[in-house]
Amino acid sequence: MKRRSTYILQSKPNKYILDCLSCEPDSFNDVNNTVIVHEQNLYKTDRILRLFCAEKRKYRVIRVLPSSSCQKDELICSETCYYNLINSGYDTELRLLSFNEGLVKFAEEIDVSLISSPHDISNAAIDTILEKYFKTPKLLNKADILEINVKYFAQELFYVNNKMNHVESVYFKCNKILFQNCEVGAGYFCAIGETAIRQSANVQSFIPPTRTTSVKNNCDGFQDVPLCPYGLQSYLESIQKAVRPFLKKSKLSLYPSFLLQGERGCGKEILVSSLARQMGMHFYKIDNSDLAANIYAQNETRIRNAFFNAKMAAPCVISIHNFENFGKNNEGEYDDRIMDFFAKELNTLFQNNPFPVVLFGCSNSKTIPADLKKLFLETFEIDTPDAAQREENLRWILGAKTSADLSEVANKTHGFFFEDLKALVYYAESNKKSENNENNRLVTDEHFALAIDYMQGNYNESIGAPRVPKVQWADVGGLSDVKEEIIKTINLPLKHPQLLENSGLKRSGILLFGPPGTGKTLIAKAVATECSLCFLSVKGPELLNMYVGQSEQNVRDVFERARQASPCIIFFDELDSLAPNRGMSGDSGGVMDRVVSQLLAEMDGLNDSATVFVIGATNRPDLIDPALLRPGRFDKLLYVGPCTDEASKISVLKALTRKFTLEENVDLTEVVRICPPNITGADFYGICSVAWSSAVRRLIESVERGDVEAESLSQADVAVGFEDFNNAVVNTKPSVGAEDLVYFEQLKNELSPRGSRY
Repeated sequence: MKRRSTYILQSKPNKYILDCLSCEPDSFNDVNNTVIVHEQNLYKTDRILRLFCAEKRKYRVIRVLPSSSCQKDELICSETCYYNLINSGYDTELRLLSFNEGLVKFAEEIDVSLISSPHDISNAAIDTILEKYFKTPKLLNKADILEINVKYFAQELFYVNNKMNHVESVYFKCNKILFQNCEVGAGYFCAIGETAIRQSANVQSFIPPTRTTSVKNNCDGFQDVPLCPYGLQSYLESIQKAVRPFLKKSKLSLYPSFLLQGERGCGKEILVSSLARQMGMHFYKIDNSDLAANIYAQNETRIRNAFFNAKMAAPCVISIHNFENFGKNNEGEYDDRIMDFFAKELNTLFQNNPFPVVLFGCSNSKTIPADLKKLFLETFEIDTPDAAQREENLRWILGAKTSADLSEVANKTHGFFFEDLKALVYYAESNKKSENNENNRLVTDEHFALAIDYMQGNYNESIGAPRVPKVQWADVGGLSDVKEEIIKTINLPLKHPQLLENSGLKRSGILLFGPPGTGKTLIAKAVATECSLCFLSVKGPELLNMYVGQSEQNVRDVFERARQASPCIIFFDELDSLAPNRGMSGDSGGVMDRVVSQLLAEMDGLNDSATVFVIGATNRPDLIDPALLRPGRFDKLLYVGPCTDEASKISVLKALTRKFTLEENVDLTEVVRICPPNITGADFYGICSVAWSSAVRRLIESVERGDVEAESLSQADVAVGFEDFNNAVVNTKPSVGAEDLVYFEQLKNELSPRGSRY
């Protein structure tokens, strides 16, 4: 009854099959001719059986390996074995029949050919690989493709030879099997010492396609995952649709050359390599530096040699990385001669090829000359991943090795590309290993929190964003109405994007205006910290430049960096110096007018492709160009003034002194009452600073008198008393006078009669 069972053929990555074979001493690691069968379908003595195809009425000899991990109605084999079986017609109604192992003979001679690849492999290395692979008996069938894992079968060659340490597998094709001077078809052993191995000329051929890879999970087993990360699958599908028509033998008048554009680290290489492996083609990676030279004639030679190697390794996918620098000479300018020669060689590359060749130019920038862009059939752009794509990429990288909330991690990694997420996982796993806790094998939220803090600091530096001090709402005293309005404006699009997605309504900017020292900058920093947003702080004068057009370019760069770090807050401090009334600036070149116009243009198209919030702060809103204050730009104006009621002042003072050690005689209500009525938050900060310094001096005097030992002191020993606050208040002059308050109250009534405007 066991021999009557029928099976469905299933493929697994070669890594999985090799791991299973390494546990069985009798398997001889024959990955290309072994199937895994459920242990209940085999007898204990079964090692070699006949795989019988009832529909085609033919069979072939194959090794069997018992396992409880597969289903009773399926045969699991490597992707190479699956490829050979399907090409031979073994696809339906498969059965395993008995076979006498003694009937399998050793072949006297075999003839194999290396399948051409872009890798430069020496003859000595090929001989070593064949010798290591056939050290133990392997089953062979005529016309089969053999995949030999270099790292597994020739480990010393993989690590010692610099040209081999990036080659994963080498492929051969079996041309002939000779037994008793006669050519036979299938079912013979081959081993060093028993069989003569002859190598013929290299051949060109498709290789077995690979769709998945195996990674270890927490149970010391393997889990199959796609070659391409989950978050990049949509791009891979689009590229596959464009490439498939060129794999057919029908000749098209178009050339399969495509341009892949995206920021560095967005996953261009893994996309192209996954495409090549899934289509059974070789992957030929070329860097632009491999094609560049100091002399023009050397450029031609390198391009010609690279394309010749690609034609010899066909079918293959060519990937030219850093393509934005292609064609540049020593002065950094594009050389028309190089681009013309490249166009000429493209015609030669795609003509008269028995196997397809596909070219991808991978560029980190969109600034490519039109003469180069027109050579490509289609352009694919890889955008900054959104939160869902980042979560999918993290799940692909980690597999089952995490207990963290990946959606929360994705929300905190705004602007991270695929390679950034890989680095994040690396640092998170490093934090896990540093704990030396053998029981904890999973990456947790705490590990990710430490890694995100480290990565976020590096990322902010890379895009030019400053490190923002962690300012919590507890650090901002008073201003409850302003805080509430800002939270409503910013948190609504972040937490419920689906509500505003199709409404066509976008919130652009908030303008904070009021006297100096009232906490406008502090509020902006607190918003960035509390909402876990990237924070770009821009001072108006730092964008201005003496060269024509550079000031406008600086404005564009700020908004471009913000889109990359989406969702992000751009904080324009002293906005009146950057965007004064047009026609009133008085500069001869009209620089400020052009800067204002550029700022208006950027804010109009702000949220088309990213979530960016703009917060401006100014002491003189009446000097700002009125076009910026209309709805759709700075569409909410909030007055941030000094605290007028006693409760708000006490709240500010509590926020400033929450880390102080206060003496028992200190009553913050009494401190507020002795302060001038028109005092601001900055004035309160000065009072607290002076009071704390006075307490420190008093403690130092005690140390000098010998009353206290200096070694035992800490910050908690600095006790601030009421007298310290009283002396600080007496020596403090309010930064905002009564006349200034009247002026700002008038502005408040003119610009925002109700305190805010939508």
